[in-house]
Amino acid sequence: MVFCNLLIGLLLLQGAAQAQVVDFIVSDACFGDLTTLENVTVSSDSIVATTWDFDMDGQFDDGTGKLVERYFPGPGYHTVGMRVVFETGAAEATYKQIFIGYFPVPDFDVANTCVGDLAEFENQSSIEEGEILDYIWDFGDGSQPQYVENPSHIFYDPGTFNVRLTAVSDLGCRDSITRQINVSEPPNISLQFIGDTSFYEGDSLIIKVNGVFDSVVWSNGYHGASIVIFTSGTYTVNAYRGSCAASRTIPVTVKKRPEFGVMNVITPNGDGYNDRWQVAVLYLYEPCEVSVMNRWGQQVYYSSDYQNDWEGTYQGLPLQEGTYYYVMKCRKGKLFKGPINIIR
Repeated sequence: MVFCNLLIGLLLLQGAAQAQVVDFIVSDACFGDLTTLENVTVSSDSIVATTWDFDMDGQFDDGTGKLVERYFPGPGYHTVGMRVVFETGAAEATYKQIFIGYFPVPDFDVANTCVGDLAEFENQSSIEEGEILDYIWDFGDGSQPQYVENPSHIFYDPGTFNVRLTAVSDLGCRDSITRQINVSEPPNISLQFIGDTSFYEGDSLIIKVNGVFDSVVWSNGYHGASIVIFTSGTYTVNAYRGSCAASRTIPVTVKKRPEFGVMNVITPNGDGYNDRWQVAVLYLYEPCEVSVMNRWGQQVYYSSDYQNDWEGTYQGLPLQEGTYYYVMKCRKGKLFKGPINIIR
């Protein structure tokens, strides 16, 4: 009987020992915030006192009570002790490390701050210890916030905008930075063409950029507001004012020059075929001065600007059948000569 009572007593003491756990919990806190510490000891014995050691001097004289609040002197790890006194007079203490969160250091850079362009924001935030989990971007133009690390945004109006970035750590510690972003308009330009964008070999096209700008760069590497083009291709011009650019693209076609041809036979009989002396692609060479002579060198026709309209007449009367000779002096010093045969 005595042995049974001793066994029962040992089992009760073992159960009591197993039921007693001296512990405390700490709320997540950021540096500068109040940290809450709570005694969560589990024991079959009643607790009569809870005292705290915050300065690690071994003395539990820095706080009393099951629930205490404290400002810690800096972020990072701190060692905290708690002592529990039970109704039986027994006392037990425990120490543990707690972490006070660092605040993020928000920072960012931005490229392409021009009206209508896609502004690219690059997050450059950091934190000494811990992790940044959330980013909140306010672009200052009334648009909805974005919650990504590196957002893109289009500003539709010029001006100065207060862009605010808030960084939030895994412990909920947050800080913000606001920067003024200047959004500029690209220059307003127009193009002036001297010549056609489709022309023949040997000719050229001049393109002038008009407007207010700081610099001009062409896709072929040329810098200047006016360019002379001799070859086919697609030419793009960027006119800059500050970092903002206005762009225009111009396709240019250079055609192979057609062969110059002169009729050497005309049949001015009124049937609508070969009634007039024709010069092929005359428009590429005009104005052309034309003289026509008979076999004795007498001039039977003259025009200072020939228009493919001579019908083999002299002073309004038809010339006799035979061979005549022309001399044609055209633009850029071009000289052509040869026979014309009139057949009726």
